[in-house]
Amino acid sequence: MSLIPYHPREGREIVLRHRNAIVVRDPSSQRLEIRGLSECPTCRQPLRSSSPDRQFDSARHHDSFVDPNYFRMLRAGHHSVRAEHPPSSPIRRFVQPILATPQPAVFEDTQDVEFISSTPAVQEGSRIRREAFSPNYFKTFFVEEKELGRGGKGVVLLVRHEIDGCHLGHFACKRVPVGDDHAWLEKVLIEVELLAKLSHPNLVSYRHVWLEDVTLTRFGPSVACAFILQQYCNGGDLLQYVIGEQPKETTKEQLKAQMRRKSKGQLEIPRDQFASQRLLSFEEIFSLFKDITSGLAYLHAANYIHRDLKPSNCLLHREGSGMICLISDFGEVQSEHMVRKSTGSTGTISYCAPEVLRRDSVGRYGNFTTKSDIFSLGMILYFMCFGRLPYRSANTINEELEDIDALRAEITDWQGFQDERRERPDLPSKLYQLLKRLVALDPSQRPSANEVLAAMKTESTVDSVPRGRSSSPPVGLHNRRIQNLDSPVPPSTPVPGSSSTAP
Repeated sequence: MSLIPYHPREGREIVLRHRNAIVVRDPSSQRLEIRGLSECPTCRQPLRSSSPDRQFDSARHHDSFVDPNYFRMLRAGHHSVRAEHPPSSPIRRFVQPILATPQPAVFEDTQDVEFISSTPAVQEGSRIRREAFSPNYFKTFFVEEKELGRGGKGVVLLVRHEIDGCHLGHFACKRVPVGDDHAWLEKVLIEVELLAKLSHPNLVSYRHVWLEDVTLTRFGPSVACAFILQQYCNGGDLLQYVIGEQPKETTKEQLKAQMRRKSKGQLEIPRDQFASQRLLSFEEIFSLFKDITSGLAYLHAANYIHRDLKPSNCLLHREGSGMICLISDFGEVQSEHMVRKSTGSTGTISYCAPEVLRRDSVGRYGNFTTKSDIFSLGMILYFMCFGRLPYRSANTINEELEDIDALRAEITDWQGFQDERRERPDLPSKLYQLLKRLVALDPSQRPSANEVLAAMKTESTVDSVPRGRSSSPPVGLHNRRIQNLDSPVPPSTPVPGSSSTAP
């Protein structure tokens, strides 16, 4: 038996596949055709068969695929979609993208882009050009199912991609009101386009970004909004996974109790008050931590710094009996070696490295680096081990109730990882050694993400545990799953197309 290359009929290229539906592109006409999928596009075997010897496993063989340029193709051909009578073949609809149409020239050089979510002062002539908008793109190609989350910058929706009633997959869509005169929006679009080129099993992938006028209230005016389409993860986030579903409302009595705990030097809320909090086993900690570290290593190898690593930005996705963890929310990502221009810190600081919260003699904050990301990675590991952070001023459940000034002072004065070993004697000593290195006060003492991955490699051969695409072997407390970081490690593997990795 030998493998031979398969060439699709008529040279059509598959640009999207979801369950029993595919979208193909005709290279000669540039049309997109939506078809029912009755046979495998690779081996040409029928997907449904009555033969007892060929049972189709939908969980395994219905993996979705989306070409990186698919949603751009839809956008390009959005205004030229023609309603045609459906032919007798299983083609559902025709979409003809104008691939040669140039993108609106509304962006400038990306070298000075720092925060993609920072809002610089509005400058004269910075209005968003109307050619950059895609009217009715959302309504044409998506159906809103429910709200996944809401924050100060907008709302995240679970949407179903649909064309002519054909279900083509679920996605998460962030809708951010931007008004009509925000120069920072250009930076958002540029950064999303750059990050869309990154592809790793442990990074949430960006699919598309576009602008559209939206009426957010029944009687209000339309508002320009940025739509950021990304991969949907169905398992919630790491924060919810550890602490469970906790009430967000805080009563006066709870606030008073919180103030009393702070005055007594106690840490956050006692664990026994977290009714649904789970204590993660070493196996779970190891597996989730390896996923996060793998995604971060890839990001660093591509010369990006995340800057906002925290459990709520680590999303979980379940596939069958497996689960993988993916890094999300790249709203604070910056290129490596970029000098920090802002005068303060945006968002949550609970997982920030101390050096980025300190000012120098002229009042400038420290730069974010790959090493500051590693500190945040260490704090995530700390949280997975103990279900809390080592700061009295931190609030795991309600971050908005944190006293930022008090928390900043506590982080910058923190003396490092010390006595928590006694709280979890079930965890191996090498895990504590790793944690101590990750949150070292001296950034130069922190390992790189690739060094952490190398240290986590097992020296014994054991069976793997099913965890989807990012499976890790089971962990026994007596197996040497974590090497000493001081021992030599093999050279790291760079990101494809990169000649070097981040330190």
